Amino acid sequence: MSQGLSIANNLLANNVQLNLDRNQQSLKNTVTQLSSGLRINTAADDPSGLAIATNLQTQVDGFNQAVQNVQNANNAAQVAEGALQTTTDILQRIRSLAVEAASDINSNSDRQNLQVEVSQLLLEVNRISQNTNFNGQALLDGSHSGFQARQTAFLNITANTALSTNGNIATVQGINYGFLAATVAATSASFQTTVGGVQGITAAAGGTADGTIELQVINTGVSIAVQETFVDSATGKVCVSGTLYAIGTNPANGVANAFDNVGVTLGNFTSADVGTTAYIKISQNVAALTNPNNPAFNFQSAADEGDVIQVGIEATNTSTLRISNVNLALSASNAPSLGAEDAIGQIDNALDRLLNQRAQLGSVIVRLNEDANNDNVAAVNLQASESSIRDLNVGAATTEFTKLQILVQVGTSVLAQSNANAQSVLSLFR
Repeated sequence: MSQGLSIANNLLANNVQLNLDRNQQSLKNTVTQLSSGLRINTAADDPSGLAIATNLQTQVDGFNQAVQNVQNANNAAQVAEGALQTTTDILQRIRSLAVEAASDINSNSDRQNLQVEVSQLLLEVNRISQNTNFNGQALLDGSHSGFQARQTAFLNITANTALSTNGNIATVQGINYGFLAATVAATSASFQTTVGGVQGITAAAGGTADGTIELQVINTGVSIAVQETFVDSATGKVCVSGTLYAIGTNPANGVANAFDNVGVTLGNFTSADVGTTAYIKISQNVAALTNPNNPAFNFQSAADEGDVIQVGIEATNTSTLRISNVNLALSASNAPSLGAEDAIGQIDNALDRLLNQRAQLGSVIVRLNEDANNDNVAAVNLQASESSIRDLNVGAATTEFTKLQILVQVGTSVLAQSNANAQSVLSLFR
């Protein structure tokens, strides 16, 4: 059905206006995309695409912030490590002083003078432990120690002597009688318990305490025997065994006095061995600590809930290192340098513990560096995924923009012609 001339409705202009409006709206959207560089500027542009891209961007922002968190944690670990290095240097100095004091060429007055420096160095260990912090958070005072595993009691023969006439004797039933301390072993289940209250120094007194056993071959004037002496590191109490152990002491006729729950089987010494000594260092059991009031640090190391690295840094003061009572001037009538000898062993144990702490911190730093690298990789990959959804293909958009510009210009011109077309009706009145 053909359409005649009409002045009530300009149908040609209406059709042109409809297409022109559509092209102008498309041109507006394209201009917005080009000016922002984004394909999706509002939810109306791509509802599902916007939701996916926003979730991806949330992950990217989380990983980027996690990298900063990890860097801050790394910096805190570096501060703690630097303080522990200083503490290590201090302990090494104290050990040198203990080695100096252990020589009997020094008088008790000399040892007291050496102890003056040791006391000041111990105060500095405590000051470092108390004052080392990062951003106001204490690092080495134990306030963020978290769970600390149990340390089982252990003993070491730190010095022994090959007996003059038995140095080449082979091991008999697992016991080497060629040495003064042929074998050493715990004699009681109490060896693995921590002493409570007043620290004891014998098996009957309870659990094992930090201390040193000295065995020395002496000439009593009547016979040759071994005298056993024990020093309690924490209390400084020295105990000399009331029993002198005769030549030939072995598992068949007993062991040394079992100071600190430790039994010692002696080798077959002779008068040629008078003056020789053996030292045994004992370290007490320390129970596991859950520290609910001193939780470990939690570092948010990734983008999602629960992505944390937990780092517990135990206190490194003289009490936790068990060196608060180091006394180079401590002596017994039969062992004037016993305090210094015990101090050497105590410092060795403290250094082992401190170096273990430093190794853990170093491992944490390595882990944090790897974690930061992983966060960076994840952020880059997620950003690429988000970009593929949200970002604009500028080349295609520029082509579309040019097309729409032309369509709008043409549409405007056609609209003008359509409006003028209705005026042709006037020619019928001439």
